[in-house]
Amino acid sequence: MQSIDSAAWFVVLAACLLTAGSTVDVTGAWTGEIKDQEGYIGHIRFVLKQTGGQITGAAGPSSRPTLPAIYAGKLERNHLTFSADDADSNGSRMMYNFDLTVTDDQMHGKVYGRSEEHSWTLVVSMTREKSKPQERR
Repeated sequence: MQSIDSAAWFVVLAACLLTAGSTVDVTGAWTGEIKDQEGYIGHIRFVLKQTGGQITGAAGPSSRPTLPAIYAGKLERNHLTFSADDADSNGSRMMYNFDLTVTDDQMHGKVYGRSEEHSWTLVVSMTREKSKPQERR
């Protein structure tokens, strides 16, 4: 009886560890909004590629044809972090650090930005873009 109980606990523990190690797949295009403390809303886009827990890609304003590359991208379970650099209209460097939680086809969290003179925090809300069906010829 003791060995059956021990075996049952082992199976439960192993199942929990396997489930805890699983991650979501963030590969693809994501669109959404950033919002500052005064209520300004901006539209952003991510194009991400996941290889294991490493994330590469680009992120930035939806209106831009070319998005800045991301770096230091990591996904641990459903916790996504990455950074991106950009420049403002005066050419000053701006650095962004994203800290997001991924749930299915949604991402929510914050982005912490800073420039030489300022720092700010924005709220981020993203949705995975649905892939468009291919036309048959």
